[in-house]
Amino acid sequence: MVENRRGSRVVLFVYAAVIAIAGVMGFILGSARPRGLDPQLFGVIQLPPTPLGVALYGMVTVAVGLGFFLWLVVYVSRRYDDASVE
Repeated sequence: MVENRRGSRVVLFVYAAVIAIAGVMGFILGSARPRGLDPQLFGVIQLPPTPLGVALYGMVTVAVGLGFFLWLVVYVSRRYDDASVE
């Protein structure tokens, strides 16, 4: 049981680190101010082409995309029955 909690903490730490890296990279990209930069969150919410806007875009996009797959893994793993494997 303790090992399972440690594993979950590692996964959450890596998840948070990837989101933070996406934010830093978005800030750097936004600071460069390339032409035609027009971030739209999910194609609906218009964000300003500033370093903070691009960082927010990167963080939310990565958090939702990666979070969905992490949720899917947890969902499937909880419904997998180890006793029925032959």
